[in-house]
Amino acid sequence: MTEIEIVYKPIGFVESDFKHQNEPEKIRNSESALLLDEIYIPALDGLLRFKHLIVLYHIDRSPGYAPKVHPHGDPNIPERGVLSTRSPCRPNPIGLTVVEVLEISGNRIRVKYLDALDGTPILDIKPYEKLFDSPPE
Repeated sequence: MTEIEIVYKPIGFVESDFKHQNEPEKIRNSESALLLDEIYIPALDGLLRFKHLIVLYHIDRSPGYAPKVHPHGDPNIPERGVLSTRSPCRPNPIGLTVVEVLEISGNRIRVKYLDALDGTPILDIKPYEKLFDSPPE
């Protein structure tokens, strides 16, 4: 397979009370914010129509790739392939979470259910649209 280099520039960073991934459930159920570069304020036009967003981010504190992991880091759960988990030990440390929008003010989007740490680089955000983002019923 031919290797190519792909480079992304963050569009912003996560603001959160969490600096370490030691309480995943608490992180997931808390409020945080997406602080975007001010040049993206015009790109937010129309976003308030959506209750949920898909946030793509770079897992910058990933410990590195591991082909097999214990789900949720729990050694009592048998290891399985990393691609069948939400572990940060991915071949490309890209995170994806569906969040609830609480408020948009300027370049700051306050959200709930984001499982990213403070300072995490945001790669992109997209509106969650049930028609496209949910499997057919």
